[in-house]
Amino acid sequence: MKDIKNIIHSFRDRGGIHIFISTIFLKIVQFILGILIIRLLSKEDYGNLSFAFSITQLIVPFSGAGLYLSLLHFGPIQKTYQDKLKLFVHTMQRGFIASLVLMALIILFADLLSVRMPGSLQYLRLFSFYVISYYLFYSLISLLRIKKRNKGYAAALFGNSVLVFGLSLLGVFLGGGPGYTIGFVTAPAITALLLLFTLKYRDKERYGLFSPAGDLPVKKWDYTKYGLYAGLGNIASQMAWQLDTIMIGILIAQSAEVAVYRAASLIPFSLVFIPSVFMQTDFVYIAEKFEQKKYLIAYYKKYLMVFSLITATVLGVWYAAGSRIVGIFGPEYREALPLINVLMINVFSTFLLRVPLGNMLAAVGKASWNSYSAFAMLFINLLLNLWLIPVYGVFGAAYATVASIGLSSLLNLVLFMIYLQKLDKKPVSQ
Repeated sequence: MKDIKNIIHSFRDRGGIHIFISTIFLKIVQFILGILIIRLLSKEDYGNLSFAFSITQLIVPFSGAGLYLSLLHFGPIQKTYQDKLKLFVHTMQRGFIASLVLMALIILFADLLSVRMPGSLQYLRLFSFYVISYYLFYSLISLLRIKKRNKGYAAALFGNSVLVFGLSLLGVFLGGGPGYTIGFVTAPAITALLLLFTLKYRDKERYGLFSPAGDLPVKKWDYTKYGLYAGLGNIASQMAWQLDTIMIGILIAQSAEVAVYRAASLIPFSLVFIPSVFMQTDFVYIAEKFEQKKYLIAYYKKYLMVFSLITATVLGVWYAAGSRIVGIFGPEYREALPLINVLMINVFSTFLLRVPLGNMLAAVGKASWNSYSAFAMLFINLLLNLWLIPVYGVFGAAYATVASIGLSSLLNLVLFMIYLQKLDKKPVSQ
């Protein structure tokens, strides 16, 4: 109990409580918004929107060629604050160009991507602008994180949540599904611009976003390569959660089935924020001590101490009261309950293995290893979906997701152990 108290106090001192509260608020907003959209749109329209959003969610982690993720790894280990700002300016400039190219590709191939569900075409075109919006927001909050301003990071998450909820809800009442999409897409960009002006005013910094960033403190290719690997790894990770929805749309091609499965995945997917918040708070600190084996082992042991209890609590609450909780989706979605029961198995592997170890590998500079793990998971998931969906329908997609994420989580554990062994072969930086 003393160790657990120390962990909680350390988490609080680093601004973790603020991040936790703001992230809970964000997830509550997303959850409520998801329920409202389910109830306000027809089942067919919601299915088309969900299909387009799932495709977009696969792509947006690669916004800016993943350079905002490079900033999170290389920023904390720079010795001077000026070098950190150079990396931020480089991220903003090169990332913006990469995001424009990615958005153009989505628009160009929108007809092909929506051929099996033509009703999703208009949503896919609108969601393409989310690439720019996502990149702007995450670049700015990455700057806050490398400054170790976790309270400011929490405030940015909170403000973005309010804007997403307000603009999305206003949009759905004014323009239905397309109106919701426009509100959802523009909110992060507005938050990012407000955050940029606030930082320039408070910190009185000149970022020089329209001037050359100058010589970087790290090799440009190393910086770019890390972002590419991390971005591709995130895409593959997202596909583990989104591929099943897309495969249902392709193999079954019924918007009602897509809607039910999307509703069923809402609760398990939303719960991932709990371990993610913990890791987001400490990511920069782990990056600073990427060569200290004792620290990494001790950190993970403390994490397991806390999250074994949290995991048991979450699963206990769901399996005891899940039949009542699922009622919030409305009577049309009662059939989602057995699907959620299957998908909730992911809580064990994601809470204790996949999320913490994936973040730790990224923090110590092994984004490429995360990518290998994620693409292995994606390949397994694809094969299992092709095999199981024709046999078990939407349940086949759930089985495929649980199996692939579980195997990937075990692979992350093996990779983490390999990294620790490699540290024994070179001097430890103090």
